[in-house]
Amino acid sequence: MQLQTDIRTWQPPAGITSDRDRERFGCAVPAPKLAPHLWVRLFNPPTAFSFDEARLLCQHSEDKWLAWIPDHGEILLNTNEFCAT
Repeated sequence: MQLQTDIRTWQPPAGITSDRDRERFGCAVPAPKLAPHLWVRLFNPPTAFSFDEARLLCQHSEDKWLAWIPDHGEILLNTNEFCAT
């Protein structure tokens, strides 16, 4: 059995440059402190068919979180790949 690696290059959503733009995208402004069980909005979902939100499970490092995406599973996300909703 061969494991597949999820490799993505994050690109910011077009036009998100200010707090007003972040609010329109659905980001909480000011951003709440990240914590387990918090739902976040993904800027770039892993597949075209996966949900655009994930639930944070635990912090992996200073800028990475293990998260769960419905109908996709666990994924390691960098903090610049999502925003709190």
